[in-house]
Amino acid sequence: MGCEGLVDPAVLFIYGLVLTLVLFIDRDALSLALIGVPNAIVGFALGWRKYKVLIALFLIGFAGLAINALLLTNVGPAVLVVGPLIVRAGAVNTFITIGLRITGIAGVAFLFVSLVDPALTIRSLERELRLPKGVCFALAYALRLVDLMSKDLREVQGVRVLRGYRSVPITPTDIKSVLTPLLSVGYERALWVGIAAELRGFRLRKVSKEPLRIGWKEAIVLTLLALQILIALAGMLGYLWLVVPYTFH
Repeated sequence: MGCEGLVDPAVLFIYGLVLTLVLFIDRDALSLALIGVPNAIVGFALGWRKYKVLIALFLIGFAGLAINALLLTNVGPAVLVVGPLIVRAGAVNTFITIGLRITGIAGVAFLFVSLVDPALTIRSLERELRLPKGVCFALAYALRLVDLMSKDLREVQGVRVLRGYRSVPITPTDIKSVLTPLLSVGYERALWVGIAAELRGFRLRKVSKEPLRIGWKEAIVLTLLALQILIALAGMLGYLWLVVPYTFH
């Protein structure tokens, strides 16, 4: 199932879902780096042409992550002193751990949306994974929405430039002026897509079942998934072995 030359969307969905859960659970920086960085490199490379604006905004968000780490977890021995600013070990650890986690999750997401076709994905998930039609439709619509929102964002940026404002949002006012039209258009689009699907009898459509087909490409993806799960398990065991006894000492 799937496009010629591409991995089965159902297998890519399993890969992305399981890795996202693993990255959420894992708290060891080394295993997060071993899993997150390679997926981020591949995902960002595949998605850069179509989603460069979203990737740029994601990278800008690390500034907010650094500020939150300094405000909430800046405890422990000092690591860096810049004038009145003292950066402590707690803030550094939080920034590295959460940064690696969200980087890996974003990389997996961009990898998935770059390799699958929404129409093929909904059929594959319905027929091979037996997921409910509503879930498959929502996922396929979300995949399609990524492209549409990228186009909407470029149009909003163009309008901002014509009005004499900066194209890239920096201040909270800039972000609000960009998000408000995007959310408004997205809500209106989702409403009418749902109405159109119901009018076409989406709820009454029957779905044929098919076995999950595992070719050599799917076998490689699942092998990589298993390897990364083992890395995460090793990292979590190491974290429990080193950190937990020290915490209760």
